[in-house]
Amino acid sequence: METTIEKGSAIADPTILTEDTYNTLYGMLRSNDEGNHRMAQAILNQLKIQESIYFIWKLAKHHSYKMVYLRTKASRKFVEDTNLWRLERLDETEFAEYLDNRKWLTLELYQLLITDIVDHLRIKNNSRFYDFHITIKEEYKHLSPEDKLQKLIV
Repeated sequence: METTIEKGSAIADPTILTEDTYNTLYGMLRSNDEGNHRMAQAILNQLKIQESIYFIWKLAKHHSYKMVYLRTKASRKFVEDTNLWRLERLDETEFAEYLDNRKWLTLELYQLLITDIVDHLRIKNNSRFYDFHITIKEEYKHLSPEDKLQKLIV
């Protein structure tokens, strides 16, 4: 039996997290209802990790312990496949490096992360005496072809 999804449905592919399904799961994990946590976990266990990693990372930053509430084989596999306990501690720059190491960093993911990466660099590299400038390295130009030298502290 083939299942069809109506056009305009919030869940076009239930195995890939989108912003809409992320928002739904975020609300479920944020609630105090154990049933919501269990349902969210069941949904997370079905995901294609690579295609959903950005939203999994965003959920993990606030709700990792609720994401694995069920102590099942599927939950353990989810934790291992996502490297959840490491993922929850990564900032934007570290997350981009994590994705790059796994060969999962795409143009779309980079575009989602770049503003936060630059903001993180601004905070980290603040000096009373020096101006800091950044540009993307040659091997990553494909991720940001329009990148120009930019001053970090304005």
